[in-house]
Amino acid sequence: MPPLPLPEAATPGHAQAPVALGLNVLIDHAKKDLKAKANPPFLSHYRVLPENVRTAYDLFLTGAQLVRATATKYALVGAASKKDQVTLGNDLLRGCELIGAAVHATVADASGCSRAVRHYNQKAALAVYLATLRLVEAFHPELQRTSKDGSVRGSGGDPASRAVPAASDNTVGAQKTGAVWEACDHILNKMLPQGNRSAIRREIFTWTRECNDTLEEFDEMVQLGPREGGGGDDAEGEEDDDDDGFCGFGGDDDKYTEDDLPLAEACVKLLKNSRGNMRVALETCEALGERLAGSGSDKDDETILDAILRVHEHAKNVGEGVTDFGSLLYPPLVPSTAHLEAGVRRQAALIREFQDCVLGLEHLPTKTMELARTLRATADTREKDFFDALAAYKNKAC
Repeated sequence: MPPLPLPEAATPGHAQAPVALGLNVLIDHAKKDLKAKANPPFLSHYRVLPENVRTAYDLFLTGAQLVRATATKYALVGAASKKDQVTLGNDLLRGCELIGAAVHATVADASGCSRAVRHYNQKAALAVYLATLRLVEAFHPELQRTSKDGSVRGSGGDPASRAVPAASDNTVGAQKTGAVWEACDHILNKMLPQGNRSAIRREIFTWTRECNDTLEEFDEMVQLGPREGGGGDDAEGEEDDDDDGFCGFGGDDDKYTEDDLPLAEACVKLLKNSRGNMRVALETCEALGERLAGSGSDKDDETILDAILRVHEHAKNVGEGVTDFGSLLYPPLVPSTAHLEAGVRRQAALIREFQDCVLGLEHLPTKTMELARTLRATADTREKDFFDALAAYKNKAC
């Protein structure tokens, strides 16, 4: 789909129109680039960056430096005279194009950069593009894109109303400049993970945190014990027509019933198992990385890098699976259990697939292998615990 057109009145002869159009093209490309979410056919490195990847990160820094420095001048000059912003606007676009070239280099399959690298680079670049476009539109609101129905749309095609334009008597320009600085500083201050090792580790730590959050939420609910009686707030069973239901928020309605509790306990234990898988993923990737550093054979390097790629992908499946699994654990769990049953089977299967991948590797630390074996066995046990509890409930219900 081509970029949405700029307002017709603003296009002819408007000095900043090419800048706004160029930024919109970069934004559209970044949002639609499917390669940023795809795995590469191979990895080219783990700890040590190859020359082409180092060059890409140098371009990232150069582009971010240019955009950050120019944004300040653009705002200061624009407050006095918008006509003098032409060259500065071109510099803003040129800086963003350098960042775009860096992203393109790392997203290309030939770079051997992981999906994690692609994701973080594209995300950082998109933040700079959007902040820069908002700065330009703050001084030239007539350049905001229009949709087919003629309504004004904000930066990157998001619906927006006509905002107060930047001028010498307000702080809009300074606010937009600050947003550009923040986006650029994420790159300049080395907050952007560089290379496969840093990006893969950050993703695994992110999944670990999400596992922890999900586990803590439902473990607390299990520790509360079953709700009393039917869980209602009205002892006499009378209904209040004016009750909006908010008074029950956080009360017994958020507790499991006695029938739910055995199922919930088994699910929480499966969540703990999933979290343990993230530890195995980190330890395995680090062990493989150390082997790669001591390898003297290109064939061995390819084998090791392929193993890291597979471990990372299986860890992603388990880590992201926790979020989907957690969405099924809110009470009540019974009597409708079909989705929950499928979720338990799926999460246990993902854990087994991951551990089978790890246990099929050679020369890993003994502790890592022992933990992998334990987690694989307990995944089967937790799945059995769940279905045993479910069978007991169904027998009781009969």
